[in-house]
Amino acid sequence: MARGPYHRTIATSPDLYSPEPAARAEAARHLGRLARRRLMKRAAGWPENSPGAINAWLLLVTTKPPTWRDTLLQWQERPPTLGDPHEGFHYPDPLGFWTEVRRWATVLVRERERELGTADALTVTTLLHVGDDSGRLTWGMQLMLPRVVLFLDGPAWDAAGMIVREEPHYVPDPHRPQQVYEGFWGVTDDGTVVGKAPQHPATHKLYRAEDMDRFLRAAPLARTKP
Repeated sequence: MARGPYHRTIATSPDLYSPEPAARAEAARHLGRLARRRLMKRAAGWPENSPGAINAWLLLVTTKPPTWRDTLLQWQERPPTLGDPHEGFHYPDPLGFWTEVRRWATVLVRERERELGTADALTVTTLLHVGDDSGRLTWGMQLMLPRVVLFLDGPAWDAAGMIVREEPHYVPDPHRPQQVYEGFWGVTDDGTVVGKAPQHPATHKLYRAEDMDRFLRAAPLARTKP
């Protein structure tokens, strides 16, 4: 279970935090001007290097510095979104990090609603860079009320202070037959799906896409889940 529930009173449409990704996106698109302004105020202090939606259904959490930045192409910090994909997800970094993030988000969201595409998936996704500030995660959980939280690296998970019953999953190294990387999935007492990735998206040369997709599809995301 989580160390302390991540709940807050939301004075907007309940669909904005629906268990269904498409419902979240649709509710965000139909927010009135005043409700949108209130949510933007709640998101004040949004961390750098953290593209995404204020009402993200999928929250990806990392502590790693942004080694994906191109020395020639400037990264621009933009405010979080409501009902649209964040431009940051399409930053053309030479490392291929954002390409992997887009793919991971699409695989995970489509496990819940198979008809959704990449743009729909990114509309309800946030990549939160917590750095060495563990308080950012608590803030982000309270703001977004995500249904799925995937930690992209061990330090991010260790700093989270969550306790779940972990179901391990393994991804093999394609270059070293005896080497595997361990991740896990679990569910908190409030029904939030929590996982830790076997590898970070920046290290995509150390795993095969089909192996990582198999891990992502192992998330306990049955449509019947409340």
